[in-house]
Amino acid sequence: MHDYSEIRDKLGRKVSQTIDSPITVFEFWELNDVFIALFIILIFGVIFYSWWTMFILLAFFLGIGPVIKKRNNKGVFLHWPYSKLNMSLPALINPKGKRKYSD
Repeated sequence: MHDYSEIRDKLGRKVSQTIDSPITVFEFWELNDVFIALFIILIFGVIFYSWWTMFILLAFFLGIGPVIKKRNNKGVFLHWPYSKLNMSLPALINPKGKRKYSD
């Protein structure tokens, strides 16, 4: 059995148990962007076999989407349509009443 305590003390670093930043792939895409891209490839590349639609959606979700997310506050894709287009979503997220929870 090997003792790694000397290597751990010399080369190791402590890691916080909480994740304060999103998990990224190639230091650019968040993990949910990658899963959305895989879903787009599955639906439009394999099932419907619509290559141009797949390329356009991948260009938006992997090219333009992360840039918009970095320049704006978190949740820009969820809150912007509700506030700018006067949308309402009466359900658990935004129950009917005077107070709006999603904007």
